[in-house]
Amino acid sequence: MLYQLLALMKKEFLAIWSDKKSRVIIIIPPLLQLFVFSYAVTLEVKNISIGVLDRDNSTQSQELIRTLKYSSSFTRIYRLTSQKELQHAIDTQKIIAAVYIPQEFTKKIKTHQKATLQIIADGRKSNTAQIIQAYLHRAIARLFGDVKVEQNILVSRNLYNPNLDNFWWILPNLIGTISMLVALLLTALSVAREREMGTFDQLLVTPLSSTTLIIGKTIPPLLISIADASLIFAIAVFGFGVPFTGSLLILILGIVSFLFSVVGLGLFISSLVSTQQQGILGAFVLMVPYILMSGFATPVENMPTWLIPLTDIVSLKYFLVLLKGVFLKDIGLDIALELILPMLLLGLISLGGATWMFRRKVG
Repeated sequence: MLYQLLALMKKEFLAIWSDKKSRVIIIIPPLLQLFVFSYAVTLEVKNISIGVLDRDNSTQSQELIRTLKYSSSFTRIYRLTSQKELQHAIDTQKIIAAVYIPQEFTKKIKTHQKATLQIIADGRKSNTAQIIQAYLHRAIARLFGDVKVEQNILVSRNLYNPNLDNFWWILPNLIGTISMLVALLLTALSVAREREMGTFDQLLVTPLSSTTLIIGKTIPPLLISIADASLIFAIAVFGFGVPFTGSLLILILGIVSFLFSVVGLGLFISSLVSTQQQGILGAFVLMVPYILMSGFATPVENMPTWLIPLTDIVSLKYFLVLLKGVFLKDIGLDIALELILPMLLLGLISLGGATWMFRRKVG
């Protein structure tokens, strides 16, 4: 059985490397997505253009405009002359928010009356609008804050990522998503490629058992995906300077457990389809909801209550938590096992389903 397994694995490695589509999947997408996503995927709000409609034209209002102009948060300040111009600037997305300074604003401040400023934001970009409003509130509070407020000292600290560096959260996530892409596509194309080449029927008449066949189909893409994940890890740490504070052993266990669960899903897809094109489509159909439900871009807690339980069957959710924990928090093995065991269980279930499908074909 061991000789048969090694021969099957050798054949699988050669089939992957000789197939142009598989070679492209292994080499180009991981590196391309690593560099594109590292710079393109960001939750930071930068290069903001805002407008100011100043009806007061006082020293204080001019000082506020100068404060906004020299703030690092805003790159361009447009001086607006009417509410119609303000509306047009937001409608055409020339600006995303505007500050309206009413008449007698300065007079009310000097006479200790309630003075108000209006912030008008583009609600079509809800998250960005909320962040920009927070920027504007801070800038206005620094300039017109009450003395009692200024005397209070508020110290903010960001644990595990003090400077909120975008690379520190996106690159660990990319280890999971990109290695998942490679593992899923390689395995989804595996049996379909055999069918297109006419070698699948030859496998069925060999003395290989369904267990040997499934193991031989599992190990090569698993090893290739682990190599891709290791390459991304090295680039993240040594190329982008993302700190790695945890245990390398825990990281390896997590990578193997996660990719084991993904390979099972890929083989299950491969057992259902007849062509490589169908395999690619099936992989992408599964991959999109997998990423959306993993907490990659938005927290799982923000999802509807009926959807949150369904995320428990998404192994990527556990792996992303483990990755950021190992990279930035130095989590222990006890916490890591709470994330690794569900991935192994999901892998056994998906691989069991793939094995059952193969047994039907072999039988």
